[in-house]
Amino acid sequence: MNTAAAQSTQALSGLLGTGSPAQAQAQAQATGQASGTQSLGMGSFLTMFTTQLKYQDPTSPLQSYELAAQLAQFSSVEKLTELNTNMKEVQAYLASLSNAQMVNLIGKEVVAADNTIRLTDGKITNAAYQTADPADVTVRIYDSEGALVRTISAGQQAAGTYSVKWDGRNDGGETLSNGNYTYKVDAVGTDGNQVSVKSTIRGTVYSLRLEEDGSYLILGSSDGIKLPVGKIQEVAQPVA
Repeated sequence: MNTAAAQSTQALSGLLGTGSPAQAQAQAQATGQASGTQSLGMGSFLTMFTTQLKYQDPTSPLQSYELAAQLAQFSSVEKLTELNTNMKEVQAYLASLSNAQMVNLIGKEVVAADNTIRLTDGKITNAAYQTADPADVTVRIYDSEGALVRTISAGQQAAGTYSVKWDGRNDGGETLSNGNYTYKVDAVGTDGNQVSVKSTIRGTVYSLRLEEDGSYLILGSSDGIKLPVGKIQEVAQPVA
């Protein structure tokens, strides 16, 4: 047997020896990638299959049931490949429908589970926090690099929802540059234990941005807060 035939027979044996159709498909993909292709198609399989028949050991030929099993196995793999392709097409279609619906959010006011603040000329976007129990509350503001720039002591507060109060200055009283910041709320109960806190932001949807890793809403302006759609909790008409 020549080298090419031996390699073809070895590859086919590895693909079709034993195992489930799913295992055969995974092995076929691995072989295809190693040879510079994405997967082993039915045409490639038939070529390798006939090569195997041509160079089989005449003293120990393939039995009819072995041939039938190999053909049935690869037929199943081919169907699984077609199903996978069809599912991807369906997913793409559903994603396009979802994106079309999200366009309707432009101009609407949304509330989302997030802790981002946009600072523009000393003014901040709407941000709030909700405490589950009475607590001594401290709000800390961080810049885009994660550095602490301001610590705000809100004092003892009853359980409820409160707006973040920040004048856009750091602890030294200097006005900070425009951009996105984040806030974290530390709430300590009367018993000295941490109290559960939920942070939310509110803003008007300026645009919908589609990226490779998902869909995002941009709040306020073209350079506003980039919000993952999955964080939205409430949608409403903007207050006039």
